[in-house]
Amino acid sequence: MKYTAILLFLTFSTALTAQQLPYQVQFRQMYSYINPASVNSDYFLYEYNTALNTSYRMQWSAHPQTPRTIHASVDFIHDNHNRGRGFNLASGVMLLQDRTGPLSLTGAHVRIASLFAEDPYLGAFSLGFNAGATQYRLQHERILWEDLTDGSIPTEDIATTRPEVGVGAFYYKRLKKGRLKGDNIYAGLSVPQLLAARVQVQSGTNQVPVTRVPHVFFTGGWYHFFNAESFLETTIWVKDATGARTNVHLLARFQPMRTFWVGGGFNPNGLVHLEAGFNLPGFLAENGALKIGYAYDYNITTFELPFGSSHELHLSYLFDTRR
Repeated sequence: MKYTAILLFLTFSTALTAQQLPYQVQFRQMYSYINPASVNSDYFLYEYNTALNTSYRMQWSAHPQTPRTIHASVDFIHDNHNRGRGFNLASGVMLLQDRTGPLSLTGAHVRIASLFAEDPYLGAFSLGFNAGATQYRLQHERILWEDLTDGSIPTEDIATTRPEVGVGAFYYKRLKKGRLKGDNIYAGLSVPQLLAARVQVQSGTNQVPVTRVPHVFFTGGWYHFFNAESFLETTIWVKDATGARTNVHLLARFQPMRTFWVGGGFNPNGLVHLEAGFNLPGFLAENGALKIGYAYDYNITTFELPFGSSHELHLSYLFDTRR
């Protein structure tokens, strides 16, 4: 694929404005990426207070410049309710890399949140923030230019590293009364990329604009239990950012037994989502569990874009340090 310098720079600026945070459909395993105040659902489902997560997403597999996203995180719940305290903490570390052809971003963040509850296993309201840095990079050697004599062609990579700060609020609760007794509900509101900026990145004698805008995320969900190991989960994820249309993703997941689940979802923009996964409780340790999930996305819009399907794989190891 050939690019002119003007088209490349416009694409670079627009992409960073409209979609600076990568897209994931199995976002339940990376809530700390979406909301720094969040609590991993495997904690209030099974009391696993530690989660090691990693995921890989290949979007638009038929395109030669397919976006690829790698995510890794560690999340920990500091549960003090057995010590008679009503103040608990959630903390974590996250690494993220997203690459589309010659464009990429690489970020590292830490997060901490306060959980206000007598027993956070049964429910809590939390406030949290994250802090870190993200590097935006354009690799000049991966571009085929139409006019190699053009003096505006960069002779080195274009890169800038910017600090990141995010805030969020999260609430979850196990219902105690009525027909929905024992069910879990949750909701969160966050701005994971709070700092807005327009930066001029120097490349030789040229300056390339990189624009960052805040993103606002809302998540909500409901776990309806049929028995101790079987449930139906419904989830919504709403994303809003300046320069892009509001994006809504709806998801349902059915777990007929502890060791297996299937799910599906839909995005009004034309994305259909299917997923399946396995839980392996007792893996490596009595208080541990291995979770493996695969997701398949297909675009059903009438534009017939030849980008192909998307594939996403996640792997999590969960355990309880208190046992």
